[in-house]
Amino acid sequence: MLEVKNIVKRFRDFTALDGISFKLNEGELVSLLGTNGSGKTVSIKIIVGFLKETAGSIKYNGKLMSQKQRSRVIGWAPQDDSFFGNLTLMENLVYFGNLNDVELKEAKKRAHELLKLLQLNHKKNALAKDLSGGMKRRLNMAIAMMHNPKILILDEPEAGVDPMSRVTLWEVVKEVKKKGTTILLVTHNLIETENLADRIIVMDAGKVVFEDTPEKLRKKFKEKNIENAFKKSVEKRTA
Repeated sequence: MLEVKNIVKRFRDFTALDGISFKLNEGELVSLLGTNGSGKTVSIKIIVGFLKETAGSIKYNGKLMSQKQRSRVIGWAPQDDSFFGNLTLMENLVYFGNLNDVELKEAKKRAHELLKLLQLNHKKNALAKDLSGGMKRRLNMAIAMMHNPKILILDEPEAGVDPMSRVTLWEVVKEVKKKGTTILLVTHNLIETENLADRIIVMDAGKVVFEDTPEKLRKKFKEKNIENAFKKSVEKRTA
């Protein structure tokens, strides 16, 4: 479905990404893991078209994608709030739908569907700034999905939310996946990763050092605990 091929990103003399490659298959949830500074954020920004790669390519269904084309099939829910606090949830969704060329009638319909799916329908007329942390993360997701992207990137959606909101968030992620959306989940939550992900991608120092199932990672490093296996996958390169 989506193929990231030999992507390099340099900022003057600093190489942030050193030839990373991986694939996302239709309908799966893939977790992107790595320590701070491993290159996850730069990778995401290139995939969605916010940054241009120095070298390499990104293909969708076998066809090369330009930087401008990527946002048409990819939705990105960043860590930071991506909405206007003084607008209601419905107003935000319709506005961002229009920005993505969704006609008004369809935008309203899509907004109602997403608010229901993401368990926010009871807050549709509330101001976005008054939402809890967990609800704000879900609103970010809804905005990212307004143009009905085939691929959804979630950048640490659980960051800063309370335990109860986190449970609801993961329930919502599962429901979104059931609808057929391919999800790339960037997270530090390894326990949830093991429960949710079909595959995991581990990055370290701008390189992909592992790509397979959570079970395969544990087996590779002979660990019963996914956290210990992840630690070893990174330590092996820095030892």
